[in-house]
Amino acid sequence: MQNSESNQSAFSSDTASGNGATSGAESTKVARPRKSRATGPRTPQGKERSKRNALKHAIFSQVALLKGESRAEYHALLNGFRESLQPEGELEEWLIEKLALCAWRQRRLIIAETAEIRRATEFLACEANQQQTERSNNISEYSIRYEGGLIRRIANSEALDRCLELLKELRDEIEDNGFAVKSDAEILTKLYGEPSREKWQRTLFDLYETWWATAECSEEERQQHGYATPEKCKENFLEELDGEIKRLERYKKTRASMEAEKTKVEALRQHVPLTPQFHNLLRYEASLERNFDRTLSQLERLQRMRLGQPVLPKLEVQHSLS
Repeated sequence: MQNSESNQSAFSSDTASGNGATSGAESTKVARPRKSRATGPRTPQGKERSKRNALKHAIFSQVALLKGESRAEYHALLNGFRESLQPEGELEEWLIEKLALCAWRQRRLIIAETAEIRRATEFLACEANQQQTERSNNISEYSIRYEGGLIRRIANSEALDRCLELLKELRDEIEDNGFAVKSDAEILTKLYGEPSREKWQRTLFDLYETWWATAECSEEERQQHGYATPEKCKENFLEELDGEIKRLERYKKTRASMEAEKTKVEALRQHVPLTPQFHNLLRYEASLERNFDRTLSQLERLQRMRLGQPVLPKLEVQHSLS
C-alpha cells in the first residue's frame, strides 16, 4: 500500500516536471520575433506602378533597337507614354508600345536628317578638292603642249599652283645663269604650249623669244638699231616674268576668296538639301506621322469605350508632300 502511494506520488512529480519543461519551451518559441511578410504596395501610386511589374520587356523592344541604340532610353520613353496615357489591358498596352515605337523612329529620322545635312555641308571643301584633283589627273601631255599649256587651266587650283612653281623656277634660273634656251623652253612649253603664229594674244613665251633674240644680236646690230644690252634684255624679261607671277598670285587670292564665299553660301543652301535621299526622309516622316495619329486615335477610342464615354467620330488625317 505504501509502495503504491509512493509510485503514484513519483509519477505525479514526474508529470509535473514534464509539463513544466513543455511550458518553458512553448514560452521560448512565443518569445522569438517573427519576420514580417511583404504585403505589397498600399498607396494608390505604388499599386499603379506595381501592376506593370510583369512587363519587364516590351513586345517590340527586342526587334525595335538597332546596334548602338540605348535600351534604357527606349524604355524610359515607353514608360513616359504609359504614365501619360494610363493604359489598361493588353490591347491598350500594345497601342502604347506602337506609339513609343513611332516616336523612337522619329528620333532616328532626326538623326538621319542631321547626318544628311552634315554630309552635304561639312564635306563640301573635301569634295571640291577631290574634283580638282580628278580634273588635274585628266590633263594630258598633249593638251599641255598643243592646247595652250597649263596657263589655260588655272581655274583648277592645282594647275594654278603648278604654274606659279614653274614661273618661280624659271626666274631663279635666269637670275642666276641668264638665258638658257633649251631648259627655259621646256618650262615655257609646259606653261604656254608650243609657240604658234596663229595665237592672237602674246604670251610670256613670245616675250622670252623677243628678249633672248635681242640679247643674241651682235654688237654691230646693237649699235646700229639701238638694241638693249644682254644684261638689260635679261632685266627686261625678268620684269615681265615678275608681272606674270604677280598676276597669277592676285588671281589665286581672288579665286580663294570667291571659293570660300561660294562654299559658305552652298553650305547654307544645303541646310535643306534637295537630294533624293532627303526626299525619302520627308516621305518617311509623313508615314510616321500618319501611323502615330492613327494609333493615338485608336487608343483614345478604346479608352473612351472602357470608361463609358461617347466615342468621337473617326478622324482621318491626310498628309501630302505635293
